[in-house]
Amino acid sequence: MVVEACERIFYGTKTDGTKEDYYTTIRKSFLISADMAHAIHPNYTDKHQPQHHPKIGEGVVIKINANQRYVTDSISAAILRVLAANATPPVPIQDFIVKQDGACGSTIGPMIASKAGMKVIDVGAPQLSMHSIRETCGVIDLLYYKHMFECFFTKYTSLSHDLLSS
Repeated sequence: MVVEACERIFYGTKTDGTKEDYYTTIRKSFLISADMAHAIHPNYTDKHQPQHHPKIGEGVVIKINANQRYVTDSISAAILRVLAANATPPVPIQDFIVKQDGACGSTIGPMIASKAGMKVIDVGAPQLSMHSIRETCGVIDLLYYKHMFECFFTKYTSLSHDLLSS
């Protein structure tokens, strides 16, 4: 289903495109799987890696999991850091690495990466009490999201030439 959707989008906008053009486009594409991220809770600091405590109001969170519940890798993280640095104003980035002895949810990122073959990253805005009736996040983090996506939609094509040229 994912591949078919990508093909429909590609051939719907480029009627004279070849299969090789499609594969080249997929190789140069970058999808940001964006939702929310677990901020550090003051009563449960042991649930996070000691050096990775995402805080509300301190920027967009890159989500990493060794078991591939999130699809972020070093290349997609580097691309997002470049985008964030080129945003106006620059967007602060935090890292969330799931503890090996802890469970975490998943996103659509791994499925899209494996089915479509494009570069994907999982990010989130930090929040407390995910999936509860009192979820809490910082308004400034939504503004950071806006600036990051604005940069992605306006500058990715020019930045990606250098980032994904090999």
